[in-house]
Amino acid sequence: MLLVGAFGLWLRLTHTGPTPLDVWWAHLVKVPLDSVPYWVAVTLAEVGGGNGAMMCTALAAAIFILLRRFRAAVVIVTTMLLGVGLSELIKLLVERARPGDQLYSSLGYSYPSGHSMGAAALAFGLALIVTRAATSTRADPLRLRFHWSLLLAAGWVLAMMWSRTALQVHWLTDTIAGVLVGLTAAILADALWTWIGLRTRSPLLLR
Repeated sequence: MLLVGAFGLWLRLTHTGPTPLDVWWAHLVKVPLDSVPYWVAVTLAEVGGGNGAMMCTALAAAIFILLRRFRAAVVIVTTMLLGVGLSELIKLLVERARPGDQLYSSLGYSYPSGHSMGAAALAFGLALIVTRAATSTRADPLRLRFHWSLLLAAGWVLAMMWSRTALQVHWLTDTIAGVLVGLTAAILADALWTWIGLRTRSPLLLR
């Protein structure tokens, strides 16, 4: 988050346009209109939009509640709410303009990418829940270990980053910042509810 804030401050004060890396990447990944990659990118944009992300979060929380995994439900909801709050606050503070030659209509400020944030928050939030469940029976349940679900989360996040830049609606640095915000939200939410569970010793927060 410090890197996101520092880069955002630099953008706000001195340089609201793209960096050389942003320009190079935009030319590299731009897709032709109505091509197969274009429609793949559009599909990802629709699924990962605000409504899609919130519906996926609500669905995940509902499934966790039905499975009586109440801690998982509150963690995933907290992750998304925290991520959205941080992302929107940074957007308002930085006010970076989007690329001018968009292939898919998108409004609002560019930094950080809300789609990338949502993808990272949801994917890594779920991955941390799975990882936490997989390590809960070990000697040190508070220490997270690597789990294959983290690779799936990373794959989904990279696909969303590609989609946003291929459609020319975000700069690469926007998507990187969005991922960092989403990942931070997932880690903070997991840590918060782990701490609350230990403090309260509530059986509802142990699963």
